[in-house]
Amino acid sequence: MTKPSTRALIVIFLLVPLGPLAIDIFLPSMPQMVDYFKSSDTNIQLTISLYVLALGLAQLIAGPVSDKYGRKVSIIIGLILYGFASLAITFTQSIFYLYLFRIIQGLGAAFTMVSAMAWIRDHYDGIAAAKWLSYMGGVTSAIPTIAPVMGSLLAVYWGWFGGFYAMSLAALFIFLLALNALPSEKPIILTTDTDDTEKLSCNVKDILSNRQFLTFSAANLLSFGGLLSYVAISPIVAIKEAGLTQLHFSILFGLIGAGQITASFIAPKLMHLIGRSNTVLFGLAMIILSGITLFFVEQNKVNLFFILSAFGCAGFSMISGAATSLSLEKFKYCAGLATSIDGFMRMVGGATIAAITSLMAIGSFQKLAVVFILSIVAFILVLVWKIKKQS
Repeated sequence: MTKPSTRALIVIFLLVPLGPLAIDIFLPSMPQMVDYFKSSDTNIQLTISLYVLALGLAQLIAGPVSDKYGRKVSIIIGLILYGFASLAITFTQSIFYLYLFRIIQGLGAAFTMVSAMAWIRDHYDGIAAAKWLSYMGGVTSAIPTIAPVMGSLLAVYWGWFGGFYAMSLAALFIFLLALNALPSEKPIILTTDTDDTEKLSCNVKDILSNRQFLTFSAANLLSFGGLLSYVAISPIVAIKEAGLTQLHFSILFGLIGAGQITASFIAPKLMHLIGRSNTVLFGLAMIILSGITLFFVEQNKVNLFFILSAFGCAGFSMISGAATSLSLEKFKYCAGLATSIDGFMRMVGGATIAAITSLMAIGSFQKLAVVFILSIVAFILVLVWKIKKQS
């Protein structure tokens, strides 16, 4: 396994913010977009759902393309789609085309996201892979704390177009860097003559029947469901139920994001001390403990709600790199396909859990508590996997 250049690693990390950036940077401009498109809040908010849906589903296309044609080709495709759609949005006056270009933007982000994670698996193994994936999680966690502020500043000078101009310029900048920094690596062509059985397991059936993949993908799915539920529930708790201002909520949200970033950078050190699977168990235990405690907190204890939420969200950041590296570990010859399936399960499964929980006829605190406690399923699966591996 050849050591990648520093320039290539920088390009891979520059790809990471593109996905969440397309959600968070234009949030402050949504009221302006409502007026511009002569539409409703609900219709503009739908652009987020369509983007996330496209991002999740398109990973199933992006993964196989990345494996077949190489990471660089897939990344270039993603950047072109993302940059084109971002710029095209600034020229449209139709809500239909706004939706269409947001879907294309999600498709482009899927290609960059899958290829970046698969690239890490191509070049690193074990704890080294988990370390870089954990750092990627830290970068992802930083975007929701930075992007809305950046979007607000851009909106002052360029209106709601500013955020989309920034995304198109970011895609162009990374595109130019990628052309020079990323080598054109020849994709692996598999044949039945190979002696390496891992090469022959590069298909959906083998990936979905692999116990290690399913175990750690479940940890990602359930913990991500908790994170999505927190994102959906926290504004209701802070602004609607507790009467906090948007500024106060933004500060709280940012502090929790900072906690997630910190956890992402602590996780690699913890992996060196106790191993990847134990790090996953530790993070799951944080989420479960947060959920159990939160279930019994009174609705007026808003500060306690956010403290416990921060602890649970930090658990998610602690898990992410270790769980992802373990889920992909057996599929070094088709990391793109395995990454796409893991990403699809995480995003669609997590979103489904969050949506179902939102319909439950219980208080906001208890809704989040239930989703956090669900991580006990993943905790048990990891324990069983460890016991069978050691026996």
